Amino acid sequence: MKFSLLGAPEVRSGADLVDVGHARQLSVLAVLLVDVNQVVGVDKLLARVWGDAPPRQAKAALYSYVSRLRAALAGVPIVRRSGGYVLEADPASIDLHRFRSLVALGRPDEALSLVRGEPFSGLHGAWFDSLREALAGEITAAELDHTDARLASGENSTLIADLTARTSLRPLDERLAGQLMRALIGAGQRTDALAYYSRLRNRLADELGLDPGPALRDLHASLRPQWNPRQLPAAPSDFTGRTAELAALDLDGPIVTITGPPGSGKTRLALHWAHAHVSGYPDGQLFVDLADSDPADVVREFITALGTDNIPPEPHAQTALYRTLLADRQMLIVLDNAANTAQVVPLLPGTPRCRVVVTSRERLPGLVTAHGARPIVL
Repeated sequence: MKFSLLGAPEVRSGADLVDVGHARQLSVLAVLLVDVNQVVGVDKLLARVWGDAPPRQAKAALYSYVSRLRAALAGVPIVRRSGGYVLEADPASIDLHRFRSLVALGRPDEALSLVRGEPFSGLHGAWFDSLREALAGEITAAELDHTDARLASGENSTLIADLTARTSLRPLDERLAGQLMRALIGAGQRTDALAYYSRLRNRLADELGLDPGPALRDLHASLRPQWNPRQLPAAPSDFTGRTAELAALDLDGPIVTITGPPGSGKTRLALHWAHAHVSGYPDGQLFVDLADSDPADVVREFITALGTDNIPPEPHAQTALYRTLLADRQMLIVLDNAANTAQVVPLLPGTPRCRVVVTSRERLPGLVTAHGARPIVL
């Protein structure tokens, strides 16, 4: 026999539908099938079928229903044991347990094929309502897993209509929203994906007071064009000399300091060398005059210059985001007129792919000893 609970409950013997009685008797069977091969106490059966206050005659009715079910389910034993009943059957013969098994095996498409409608349709009571709600969540999760698999196999355009309909029913489901965005991106509709993200962000803010989660923010960031800032001021037009210093700047090393007294030409040297080597830093150049600047403000300005406007509020998170944005880029960063090492450290990238040139009136020994900066003294 095969037992179906993911829809209107029914029992089949081969192709034939088995008459298992009225709704209350069917409810008793459903309870036993949910806990197949486990003892369900009489009191628990009464509470699940009749509610928390079963009528006085409920226990007698239960005995009668079990007797009739035994007759209807010839060959499927319902055994009295330890103050309750146990229905003994292969869990694979019950669609609910087969559904959960297939989901656990990573086969959501097969699991979803078992769902015929609302689980336990036609059966009433608080316990069945709660079970239906839980199963609705399981079915939704299986649908999302199945959609992920289809997206991974390249079914983008064919999913857009279905995902659009599903997001209209669950507009705040961020995983579903991400799937629609991925489908739109895969179908070449990047502008539509950006517009959808903007609407979702506004709705989350209005209804929940929240921003989209990290997964959606990362997906959104991947849609934005990578900005390659070109922030260097103009190169000095009358620069001459400094042959040795320019050769020192050409040497390898992620950080170099140019130090010397006021008027010694530190900035002119840095800008002349930087303009001569922009081709070596195809992802752009950042520049800041650090005079009287708060490095936290500069970090936020650099993040914006790198094309990101979702800036976290915590300073340490801002520095982490700045370094993340630089991680795969080859950029030149000129930090002019630094007052001390503490002003520079938050602006250092975490990757040697970037080159940092720092100018200062001070020798900045902390950068040399702690960060391996190579000094050039004018």
